[in-house]
Amino acid sequence: MFETEPSTDAAHVKVYIAGLSVEKDKSYTIAFWAKLDAKEGDNREVIVYAQMQQSPWILFLNQTITLDSTEWKEYVNTFAGTADAKDNVDVGLKVAQSNVDFWIDDFRFFEGAPSDEIKPIETAVKPMGKLPVSWGRIKGH
Repeated sequence: MFETEPSTDAAHVKVYIAGLSVEKDKSYTIAFWAKLDAKEGDNREVIVYAQMQQSPWILFLNQTITLDSTEWKEYVNTFAGTADAKDNVDVGLKVAQSNVDFWIDDFRFFEGAPSDEIKPIETAVKPMGKLPVSWGRIKGH
């Protein structure tokens, strides 16, 4: 049966990336963009988490945050690795505690603080549906 009501356990519905690694004493960041559906409400709690998926099931991060904008807004959480965990960490959002609709985009997990993130290189041609020149008109030498 499909449930439409919030759950008392936020982990009943998750959005996550699996199979990641964490090293002890290193810093990590989870960052993403989100916005709320204006018709649904003006805030919504989600839990940002990072957890080892085998014994001893270490919970590196489990922080409740409030999504509070109907415009795209970036949310950033940084945490320290407290143990080594190779290829067995899930990083994501626990979202079952509310039925307020929301969108997420550009979900990222990387080593270091937000200033350490490798950003995409700016390109000379902006994707606007058209290139400034037609490929058929370019002549070879």
